[in-house]
Amino acid sequence: MAFIQQEEKQPISTRRLKTLADRVRDLKEKKVLAERSEETVKETKQFKYPFKWRLKFNQTRRRNNEDKMLVFFLNKKNEIEPPKFMPIFDGNMIVWKNKPYEFDPRAVWRVKGIKKNPQAYLIKEIDRRPVRNKSGKIIFRDSAISNMDLDEIRARGDSTESDEFLIKAALKAQVNKAKKNVNIVVLVVIGLIAAGVLIYFLFGSG
Repeated sequence: MAFIQQEEKQPISTRRLKTLADRVRDLKEKKVLAERSEETVKETKQFKYPFKWRLKFNQTRRRNNEDKMLVFFLNKKNEIEPPKFMPIFDGNMIVWKNKPYEFDPRAVWRVKGIKKNPQAYLIKEIDRRPVRNKSGKIIFRDSAISNMDLDEIRARGDSTESDEFLIKAALKAQVNKAKKNVNIVVLVVIGLIAAGVLIYFLFGSG
């Protein structure tokens, strides 16, 4: 009755009246939802992580992995690749398949269903930023994981599409520079040997 009285106090223009048919329809929908919820509880089975994955989870507590992060890689084919322990460079960078990704401690996730809830990190191949829930915002995409937000990622300048090409070019330049340095060292060594042999023949033979 209190609800009806409150409703009557509101102006007719702003009042939203429900017919009896609407209410019956609502009850039917709630009944269907309740039945489906009950069926879900009965039919749901606990998922078991593959043995290799569980082995990785258990290794997170080892000392030799303290400076590494267990990373799940969500590739652009909509596949979840097996997790790997990866080094963190300069405190904020992870490199996977020649692409740099941002490491943010706020984006660390805890894996439920595994002893002691080990920490893990999720990165999408197409996005330089990690998968995390953004604080202070209520937008479904903030916590949703998919490859459907590529345009948004490109717009904010975090797409990794060209990173692999750039890193490979940098590595090639570094290798060429190293080869060039090696060649110079070899030439210097050969020159020293030749000079030593020449000095020997000029002064040692006498």
